[in-house]
Amino acid sequence: MSLMKSVVLIFASLAVNIAYSAETNPSIQNYWSIAEQKKLDQDITWQRLMYANKNQKSEVTYAGYFLSENGKNNLKEELKADISALFIPTQDNQSIRCKFPARSQWLIQQLGIQENELPQVKCSEFENWIGQIKPYKATLIYATDFMGNPSSMFGHTLLRLDPKDQQQLNLVSYAVNYAATVAGNDNWSYAWKGLTGQYPGEYSLMPYYRKVKEYGDFESRDLWEYELNLSPEETRFLVSHIWEMQHVSFPYYFVSDNCAYRLLGLVDLVKPESHLQEKFNYASIPMETIKAMQQQGLTKAPVYRPALETQLLAQAHQHGASLAKVAHQLAMKPIKESSETLKSFSPSDQAKILEMAYDDLYLQFIGRKVEESFAQPQLRQLLALRSQIDLDKQRQEPKRPSTEPTQGHNARNVSLKLGEVQGDKFIEIGHRQAYHDLIDPQGGYRAGTQLLFLNGNAQWRDDHLKLEHLDLLEVNSYNPIQPFKTPLTWGFNLGWRQEAVHDGVYSDEKQHGVARFNAQVGYSLADYERKHICYGQVQTYVQAGSNLDKGWRVGVGPTLGCMNQWFEKFNTVVQVELPYWEDQNQWNLRLNTQWQYAINSNNAIRFNWDYEKQNHLDWMKSSLGYVWFF
Repeated sequence: MSLMKSVVLIFASLAVNIAYSAETNPSIQNYWSIAEQKKLDQDITWQRLMYANKNQKSEVTYAGYFLSENGKNNLKEELKADISALFIPTQDNQSIRCKFPARSQWLIQQLGIQENELPQVKCSEFENWIGQIKPYKATLIYATDFMGNPSSMFGHTLLRLDPKDQQQLNLVSYAVNYAATVAGNDNWSYAWKGLTGQYPGEYSLMPYYRKVKEYGDFESRDLWEYELNLSPEETRFLVSHIWEMQHVSFPYYFVSDNCAYRLLGLVDLVKPESHLQEKFNYASIPMETIKAMQQQGLTKAPVYRPALETQLLAQAHQHGASLAKVAHQLAMKPIKESSETLKSFSPSDQAKILEMAYDDLYLQFIGRKVEESFAQPQLRQLLALRSQIDLDKQRQEPKRPSTEPTQGHNARNVSLKLGEVQGDKFIEIGHRQAYHDLIDPQGGYRAGTQLLFLNGNAQWRDDHLKLEHLDLLEVNSYNPIQPFKTPLTWGFNLGWRQEAVHDGVYSDEKQHGVARFNAQVGYSLADYERKHICYGQVQTYVQAGSNLDKGWRVGVGPTLGCMNQWFEKFNTVVQVELPYWEDQNQWNLRLNTQWQYAINSNNAIRFNWDYEKQNHLDWMKSSLGYVWFF
């Protein structure tokens, strides 16, 4: 029998049962009437349980989520079918109260149905499942951005569920995660499919320690934990709804309908007055959603959980780079050689070296940089050497960041600039949809990361309004060299901008728009707190436009830059590019400088000065402006 035939038969059987029950049980008719009087089908909680859209139809496509054949398109019919189903005797684990415990609980409470009116049910599968979780309180977990994965560039949120009277961190707790289900062979198509909703997004429940390993160890992402102000009853109701969603998926969009958006929906379900999802129609950036919950008093003070790499780098800072470099060498050395090397150090330095070597090797192991056959015995031997030194643990906990993620600037901004280009005055209005620039106030963000989405400026000059530039997506990761590894600095930009070209040659008088794609790779250096980051890269350029000589051109050349946080409120970015354009066989010097004074996290004053030189011609632009983040 085909799946479709099975579904049809199930629906047919259900319809018969419901109709028969309604005829033979006057209580059902009575509760239908009560539901009608109370307009339960319009109640916000029922709407959210059904994932109703503005057209009063459900977003859920999974047929098994509805008891009425037309339940997806008629939520009132679904309500009546669900009420009727409460009174239908069933086999174990087949009752609506077993399959949809949250939905059933809400209906019973709203209608005032007494337990003795309902048939006895046995829901052993659900009770065993929720009995393992023991949900008592819920904590929102924010994992900071991870530039190695396009879906995680904005950071990630998930829920941790804790039982009553749990004293410690909570590796026995469970985590509710909503994420895209990605085929293992997707590579270059990954970002495009994620932006266009071609992946299914699904809820999953797993032991919390697995997510700590994934985010805190493997991806080196710090975790911030925000306990939610939910009662035990609200927490259990939320978890019961997760059970209902086992087979349900939605199109996953990295920017809008993502982890943060769906977790907001869960909070909205148990806090009907919150209306959190309504605030994020276009972009749901995890940190912005946490701010929204904070503003409504739904979160408590956060707990900071540094990633293992953060802890290792803190040790290197505490103990000195020279000991850290020795530790990195020892991690891969045969133990006999390590013992000889350690003899030249004091016992306390030996302890520091061995602790760092162990953490370093462990990070390499979970990052699949070394084979298990080498790593496991090596880790045991490093521990054995450390145990021979009668000293307490030498590592200290990293300092908590002075600014919490929610205290950082908002993701969107608008700007107003007044300036001069080649002697002509101009007014420039800008807008960015998301997220963070190198020149932005750094507090609350991981320094050295840049992610811009829909970032553009329009300029009024010579009685004309024209688009100065539009970056569809710009990504940069300035991950500095450290004692334990030498990561690449990389980035790319896809967008459109005005170039100083006319009829295929460099011009100091006219500009024309070109579509562009830039990509760069290199290395960065930084101090421990990343207040000063300098980088060197090789950058490639591809441009297309009607005013270029062949309609297109390519270039390549070095890029050097520095980001400096001089004071708490004052920072600068300076970048020099030297592309060699193949169409004119000429070098093009480009200098961009930015100075910023941050009035507070969401208001700043900026000064920009840009300079270009090619074929003995100069081009300059300067501006002073105000930026508001919202």
